[in-house]
Amino acid sequence: MRGLAMQVPNFALLRKERDNCRNSGQRCHRSSYASGVHSNPRFFKYFWWVFWNESPVDGDEFLTAKYRLSTAAATELVEKLGEQNEPYWLYNTKVPRLGSTIPFDPQSPQWQDIEWASAYDDDPDPVAEGDLAGHK
Repeated sequence: MRGLAMQVPNFALLRKERDNCRNSGQRCHRSSYASGVHSNPRFFKYFWWVFWNESPVDGDEFLTAKYRLSTAAATELVEKLGEQNEPYWLYNTKVPRLGSTIPFDPQSPQWQDIEWASAYDDDPDPVAEGDLAGHK
């Protein structure tokens, strides 16, 4: 995966990529519009969007809270798509966590109007495996 200027999810462009790679016999391209992940999973929670041929919608509507995935769910889907040689576009966002181990002051003006994730130990999402092991 590589970082690119963000492409808004678009079925027509994704299907064109899929047809091109399959017709050429090549591995399908994966595009990443995701930021790097902080090494300490207790500081930030990441939400992911994996746009692929069977996503429910495209456009800006796809990149909303309704369609975001946990780290574990996104990792599992990306692995499955790779095995099936399906192209996908990967997006993410990070949200600071609450809890006693964070290096942030939630009362600071810089954090006003920011979405906060639950503390790591209170987060019900499963722990991811692989490259993002430990993140929820």
